[in-house]
Amino acid sequence: MEKKPTYEDFIRRMGASEKVEHELERGMQYHHAGQLEKAEEIYRKILEVAPDDTRALHLLGVVADQVGETGTAIRLITKAIEHGSEDPSCFNDLGNAFVNHGNSQEALSCFRKALKLNPNLAGAHNNMGHVLVKQGRIAEAVLCYKKALTVKPDYAEAFMGLGIALVRQYNMGEAISCFQKAVELKPDCAEAYAYMGMAFKHYGKVNEAIASYRKSLEIKPDFAEVYGELFHQYQRTCAWQKLEGLSSKLDGLTQEALETGTRVPETPFVSLARHGDPSRNLAVARSWSTEIVRAVSTSRADFSFEDRISSRRKVVIGYLSGDIRNHPVAHAMLSLFGAHDRTKFKVYCYSYGMDDGSPYRKRIEKDSDRFIVFGELGHIDAARRIYEDHVDILVDLTGHTWGNRMEICALRPAPVQVSYLGFPGTTGASFIDYLITDRIVTPEDHAPYYSEKFVYMPHSYMVTHPSRGISDKELKKQDLGFSQDDFVFCSFNQPYKIDAITFAAWMKILRRVPKGVLWLRQMNKAARNNLRREAEKGGIRKQRLVFAEKTPTKEEHLARLGLADLALDTISYNGHVTTTDALWTEVPVITLQGSHFASRASSSMLMAIGLPELITHSLEAYEALAVRLAQNPDDLVRVRQKLARNRLSEPLFDTARFAGNLERAFKEVWRVFVAGEKPRQIKVTET
Repeated sequence: MEKKPTYEDFIRRMGASEKVEHELERGMQYHHAGQLEKAEEIYRKILEVAPDDTRALHLLGVVADQVGETGTAIRLITKAIEHGSEDPSCFNDLGNAFVNHGNSQEALSCFRKALKLNPNLAGAHNNMGHVLVKQGRIAEAVLCYKKALTVKPDYAEAFMGLGIALVRQYNMGEAISCFQKAVELKPDCAEAYAYMGMAFKHYGKVNEAIASYRKSLEIKPDFAEVYGELFHQYQRTCAWQKLEGLSSKLDGLTQEALETGTRVPETPFVSLARHGDPSRNLAVARSWSTEIVRAVSTSRADFSFEDRISSRRKVVIGYLSGDIRNHPVAHAMLSLFGAHDRTKFKVYCYSYGMDDGSPYRKRIEKDSDRFIVFGELGHIDAARRIYEDHVDILVDLTGHTWGNRMEICALRPAPVQVSYLGFPGTTGASFIDYLITDRIVTPEDHAPYYSEKFVYMPHSYMVTHPSRGISDKELKKQDLGFSQDDFVFCSFNQPYKIDAITFAAWMKILRRVPKGVLWLRQMNKAARNNLRREAEKGGIRKQRLVFAEKTPTKEEHLARLGLADLALDTISYNGHVTTTDALWTEVPVITLQGSHFASRASSSMLMAIGLPELITHSLEAYEALAVRLAQNPDDLVRVRQKLARNRLSEPLFDTARFAGNLERAFKEVWRVFVAGEKPRQIKVTET
């Protein structure tokens, strides 16, 4: 009886080329099934008998890229191309390897070559879009994603990429539609739900954002970044019970990332809002800034500043921001741009945010010597523009807040780089030299927790717009729904700043002041309901919490704000512009000085307006001071009279004085650079 041939016999009878084809097919089957070790073994065996087989080289390179060996991947796929491969997917996969290796420029070159060979390669269009987004070239990225979808209308990844790009263009409605299409195509895609949550968040739909983030975690329970986003959304709704377990989970994920040297899952901004430990805030910020440096490390932007040292021209100050619009940063800085001494300085403003056509943007544009809109310029081209404008001191006004473009600063387009105002903490960045601050928000013993050197202003770090208008519309308490006998405590800070400790203190105050009401800003419905529920649990009728409607203009808001009797600051994260608004309308602000920049800001402003008696150092003192002023009208009148006098005589609202001191700071940091010295702590003194 003839012996039945074995599989080995079958292979032996094949010709050499047939064997390669067969083994290649088998390797690809393992590869597609995710069995990378078996696939790698087969590809290597093929190369033993056919060392120049371009397909085996290519696929072995793809495996190497998938297991994190990007250098090996680049070498193998490049070898396949050198041996004659003209497979467009080969160039596409080489581009992906370069992306993972951190070389975005080479990646783009590969994707272009792939598309030259096959203009309908949807994956290459999509991958190019991803790289362009990272480079800040958003309009180009949008076109790439749309081309990918033209070729492949059911391409979920391209819908996600397009959605991300549209978010960066502030087009939240269309972005949400893209993410919804992505989850229709891939219902089990956790990333798509996470991105949808991001879009809903920026669209102001907090409940939808929470639902999206929760769905993302349901699909992928170890999705670390989503925990940080979900935490902040619960902060925005004052859902404190849900924060408790989530906080410990996020702490663990953050610690794990710090130990492994990877970027932590919570943003530096969320870190400031949930932890008052400046050493922890530094670690979180540094992990994000390190990632930014890594992202631009292969960009070709070699800027030299040797020609600046001997220059005798005016010092050029460049302000970089995404918030030159109806935004607290623009509200605070509105008068500063025009207040600079043009005999000694030139003032350039670089805007990359939304143009809302507001009076704030128009005023800053008018008051700048040059107002440059980066629009769709990528990070490298934006940095090159700053460099070619001979900016000497670049002042970043955004920091680690949403929509920032710190990659521009990481490219070092100016010899001296400064962080100011937009982010109340350290950037943790090696590319930022100084922080404009004061001795209250950053005492000298906090210096180890900041990557920047302190530039101490003589009064407060906070700049103000003193000529802010107040509507002349006559209002009474009754017009706002209060009775004449109500004692109106107010706090117009964002709901994420209202934590359980702060709110409990407010409820204790209301219990001791029977005619007291708490006037809060307009909030999302969930936050309103949660605060009312907490009030009633504390024995306070929910009607004693009054939520203000949004006014058409800031001037109208300031007019009604002046009807409040006393402002209560949030504790873990103070009011900033909110505090100056109250003080400008002659409403005293009580604060509790905390342990980090964000929780010490109001103390700085109260010192600068000569009202240190409104700064407390314990919860008991905070509550007692509020009750005493509410129950003793004469004491409150004296404080308000002092505030009225000091408003126009003390430093806080003296923008010209602030500008002069800031210019002294700029002169000194410039002198340090020209002298070839390293950045150091600077204390500005008035002459």
